[in-house]
Amino acid sequence: MLNEVSPLLLISMLVSPAGAQVLEDPTRPARAASQASAAVATDAVELQLEAVLQLGASRTAVINGKPVKQGQTIQGAVIKEINPRSVVIAHDENGVWKTMTLWVSQRGNVKTNAAENY
Repeated sequence: MLNEVSPLLLISMLVSPAGAQVLEDPTRPARAASQASAAVATDAVELQLEAVLQLGASRTAVINGKPVKQGQTIQGAVIKEINPRSVVIAHDENGVWKTMTLWVSQRGNVKTNAAENY
């Protein structure tokens, strides 16, 4: 009888991991809904407006950790306009230029003095 149970036990041990559920890492920080709404995909690369820095009339946007000014390009998207809380970009989508707006995800990320630490 031991010989008859052994193959069954072996098969059940091999099959059980296939149905195992993948658990999420509890130490991984959750992505906030406000951050998700600020992210925009262009050419399969996500652009996220992190901050707008302003010194007088000059504005600099921080997108994906990189400072950019009006007219510059980041990952194929051209910065058309930088507003106090948003940035208008244009990108080529299958030969057609489309514009969209990226929004600052949190109120605290708008700097009125560019000398402040970011």
